[in-house]
Amino acid sequence: MIALRDVSKTITEPDRSPRVLFDRLDFELSDDERSVAITGRSGSGKSTLLRILAGLDTDFEGTYEHDGRALERTAPRMAAHRLRHIGIVTQDADLLGDRTVLDNVRLGVPERSGSAALALAALEAVGISHLAGKRPGRLSGGEAQRVAIARAIAKRPPVVLADEPTGALDERTEDDVLTLFDLLQRAGTRFVIVTHSGRIAQRCDRRLVLHQKQLLEPHP
Repeated sequence: MIALRDVSKTITEPDRSPRVLFDRLDFELSDDERSVAITGRSGSGKSTLLRILAGLDTDFEGTYEHDGRALERTAPRMAAHRLRHIGIVTQDADLLGDRTVLDNVRLGVPERSGSAALALAALEAVGISHLAGKRPGRLSGGEAQRVAIARAIAKRPPVVLADEPTGALDERTEDDVLTLFDLLQRAGTRFVIVTHSGRIAQRCDRRLVLHQKQLLEPHP
């Protein structure tokens, strides 16, 4: 599936001092894992790691592998990989207010031909096809997040990367989103979820902690 080998990354702090974020970090999402949770303290680099997995950040040392083959780490090559294989869910949904729910989901499909049918199928999968004609401003927080999830899965990617996907939701709505994630996993979608929530982490097949520049298995 996807893997990072010996990844190191240094960032520049606001005072212009350098800080090593990752030091020869390894990560692998294997074919038999449906979900992996990544936890860690604020500032440890969780969102940056997710951006690297998404191919949005190519400024690092090391190797990005897909199905056992190293990918050329250029913006065009990683963008092509992302379009084919990766869906992304952010905490704040990031919907366009001047477009309908259906049109927002269609933005997740690279090919325009047939995108409406794929978008509608994704909305049906997350249980909100009846909202297809609405504008995001008329949605609840949970509905907006379901639209974001539908947009991420509309092109039917094998992997979805989710960055604090329930951070802005109440507990009941979080439960609804987690149930939806479970259903999507059973249908074959794999998830890598960055989260501060122990409830979310416990529902994943594997849990990792980003600590001291490395991804570590948590202590029992």
